[in-house]
Amino acid sequence: MTQQIEFPGVIVGVGVPSKETFSALDRATHDWEMRAARGECAWICADCCMGFPDGMPTECPHGHQSCTDIINRDKELAQEQGGSDGS
Repeated sequence: MTQQIEFPGVIVGVGVPSKETFSALDRATHDWEMRAARGECAWICADCCMGFPDGMPTECPHGHQSCTDIINRDKELAQEQGGSDGS
């Protein structure tokens, strides 16, 4: 049985995290981004730090095409992956 680690907030650590911790953070971040892309949870843009309580918007509210491209990529990937349970 695989242990699932959840990181429900900001993490502050001392020293260098282990590879396992980095891996768990990567998975948790990716899962959160996919849920936000499907509108299942709130999202915060890593670029501008603007919050979106209903998930990822359809385009960058600041008009940055590179951000809109990333949003569209994530939304497409999230739809391919299916719901939160990975189906």
